[in-house]
Amino acid sequence: MSNGRQITLLKKWRLAALLSAVVTAAIHPVPMASAGTGTIEAHVIKLRNNHGQVICTLFTPSDKFPDQSHEGMTMAVPIKNKQATCYFRNVRYGNYAIVAFHDENHDGEFNQNWLGLPKEGFGFSDNPGTLRKPVFDDAKFIVSQPLMQVTIKLNYWF
Repeated sequence: MSNGRQITLLKKWRLAALLSAVVTAAIHPVPMASAGTGTIEAHVIKLRNNHGQVICTLFTPSDKFPDQSHEGMTMAVPIKNKQATCYFRNVRYGNYAIVAFHDENHDGEFNQNWLGLPKEGFGFSDNPGTLRKPVFDDAKFIVSQPLMQVTIKLNYWF
């Protein structure tokens, strides 16, 4: 087959692939993101001191809530006047939950004693009870506007 004929066939294949993609997109449009995105302003309160930092993690319904090893949106923020604020920006409208803890020794870990009980303060969005491990629905809130404010009260066991 001549080189010119190969180029012509290649152009025809490219055109056919492009037309196929256009027709497929017209028949099966990709759904647009729901209404938009917003910012979550999570106020973390009731810290027992100004030592260390606060670590906040944002979870979606499909994440392994409340597993702190979650690789999603996690941030560490400074403490001022025994409180801190975590800002999650450009969050798509939908259901979320937040876990926050007071990293008093600034090691980036949620420290526990030898029994597995928390040595540092912790809390969840919607402030569910702390006698059992919460599930996502216990802490969920809905982002449906440009600014969503959430208050998380920390709990200390020791």
